[in-house]
Amino acid sequence: MSARFLALLRGINVGGHNIIKKDDLRACFEDLGFESVKTYIQSGNILFRSGSTSVKTLTGRVEEGLSDRFGYDAQTLVLSHRQYRTALEAAPAGWGEDDTKKHNALFTLRSTTPAKVIRMAPPPREGVDEISTGPGVIFWSISKKLVGRSSGTKFAASPVYRQVTVRNHNTVFKLLELFDQL
Repeated sequence: MSARFLALLRGINVGGHNIIKKDDLRACFEDLGFESVKTYIQSGNILFRSGSTSVKTLTGRVEEGLSDRFGYDAQTLVLSHRQYRTALEAAPAGWGEDDTKKHNALFTLRSTTPAKVIRMAPPPREGVDEISTGPGVIFWSISKKLVGRSSGTKFAASPVYRQVTVRNHNTVFKLLELFDQL
């Protein structure tokens, strides 16, 4: 039986760069031999099944396939169902429930860790930013009223930002639901 995986693509359909339609992504993954391929929204979330269980092998295969097909330097994080669920179980209690805050999950690419990213990022601002980590993920909540004072703006402009792929809490939870059904 095949195993379930999620590919989180970095840097597509953002700011008019690397525009790739969901149908084209799905077709690419199917052409790479993956099964039960599903996409969610236009920001590079692809769920699929594979007979291979090596995340490292799958990541290389996906990045090479995307780069060849769409002509860009693809950066992808591939997670097994267990890895994704474990990462989300590390979220702080109530993460994503407070509507006065903006909640993002920053998944670290394979070349780094949450601890390294946090060390290289601008320090969080007290009373504005709340940051915690889990395996391969940083949970970052920002007060909506004080978003302009958040260190998140400086973080997004820093070189270390290229080592993460970001999803908001709604996407994170919907992906888990779709992953569970795959």
